Amino acid sequence: MRSFRTTAALLAAGGIRFGLRLFGKGATTLPGKVAMRLSPRFLSDMSEGKKIIMITGTNGKTTTTHMITDILRSAGYHVQTNVSGANLTSGLATTLAAGAAAERAATRKGQETVYVLETDEAAFAKAAGPLRPKVCLITNLFRDQLDRYGELLYTRDCIEKGLGQTDARVLLNADDSMISALRKGREARVSFYGINEETMQRNIVTNPGKSTSMATASDAEYCINCMRKFEYSGRSFGHFGLYSCPSCGDKRQNLDFSAGYDNSSNPSNAGFEMTLSAGSDSSTIILPIPGIHNIYNSIAAVSACMIFGKEVNDNKLSLAFCADALSRVKPAFGRMEKIAVGGKTICLLLVKNPVGLDRSLTLVSQADDADGIFLLLNSNIADGKDVSWIWDVDFESKTLPERIYVSGERFSEMALRLVYSGVDRKTIRFMEMKESGVLFDEALAECAEGKCLYVLPNYTAMLSLRQMLVKRYHLKDFWK
Repeated sequence: MRSFRTTAALLAAGGIRFGLRLFGKGATTLPGKVAMRLSPRFLSDMSEGKKIIMITGTNGKTTTTHMITDILRSAGYHVQTNVSGANLTSGLATTLAAGAAAERAATRKGQETVYVLETDEAAFAKAAGPLRPKVCLITNLFRDQLDRYGELLYTRDCIEKGLGQTDARVLLNADDSMISALRKGREARVSFYGINEETMQRNIVTNPGKSTSMATASDAEYCINCMRKFEYSGRSFGHFGLYSCPSCGDKRQNLDFSAGYDNSSNPSNAGFEMTLSAGSDSSTIILPIPGIHNIYNSIAAVSACMIFGKEVNDNKLSLAFCADALSRVKPAFGRMEKIAVGGKTICLLLVKNPVGLDRSLTLVSQADDADGIFLLLNSNIADGKDVSWIWDVDFESKTLPERIYVSGERFSEMALRLVYSGVDRKTIRFMEMKESGVLFDEALAECAEGKCLYVLPNYTAMLSLRQMLVKRYHLKDFWK
């Protein structure tokens, strides 16, 4: 039963949200901030008795959350989620507050409600205990916002602290050694997902002739148990792969859920074929969202829904059902979101850390429809003030479109990085952030009919650019 303070906090949050929406604001965090100030137990009181799935990790949170949400809605659930990506405790509190009335309405219609909550890694340490989730999905760990998090062990400790406060079923990415190590002490409630060996072998790009000593990314080169360097017999990207420690024997765990794609398909194009497996069952679908990283997001989402189904005794959430629902999913805002403009297309790919930008550049360099790339780099608090991470990205091996455009508050650093990678300075058009709209218009005008302009902004640059696109092309606001 809610306390008086929590009831008052809920009413206050509702009033603030209503007022902000009247003025066209997102109201994604302030209502929750006020609610938690009025009632420190707001998260715990509001989550009592609710079905909750939490998703955390460095990359893929928003897309995976979006996929889970679509699958559960296909299964007849009413889903409340922080669609805007406001994933700190204030955003989670706002989602719970906003969901109260909608949940009552769904109950009257006979629908069960599930809260699917994308959660910042540091916020996960604080929120997992009070929220008491049914399932916790951990995607991966990469260097991100070093001025906020520092190195990866701190981020991993935040996630481990959150897991230690809940008895939820835990779903881990087996291909990430740092995530897989979170199994220790909670083996009975852990399941693993990843990419199958055949797919991984097809994607090896470094030292293919050395089957046991492939070069790895610096994000997780060493075993956290004994600090010996991992050996790899297969790699997908970054530090993901078939790793083993020659000293203590730690290795990639056997998969409960796996995914792979047809070697004849190009995963950088939408509509490539992939196969999802769980035990002896398998389903083959056409994935509408391109990128090999979305194979990981896809199998993570399907796995989380299947585990949730077992937890709540819902037999409908089978592999076949979840895979079929996944085949109809559309991109989340800013994550391979495509916007048709006449005979041309704009594609938004949020990039916020080295691996994320590397994956997006790989996708663009392999995409058949790429006819321009527009990079925007800001350095606000939400982005991370330190932009030195762009020097950790492998621009050199990518074949980028001939037309390259650069903007953002730190456009000069991005332009310099491109020049150092071998791009002819004369082919780069750049303008400062306040002129980004002008440069965008120029880039779109020069894009050929039937082709796509790929736009790669970091977080605040994406919000700024997308706000312009919302007004111009009548898109949904990011919080809808």
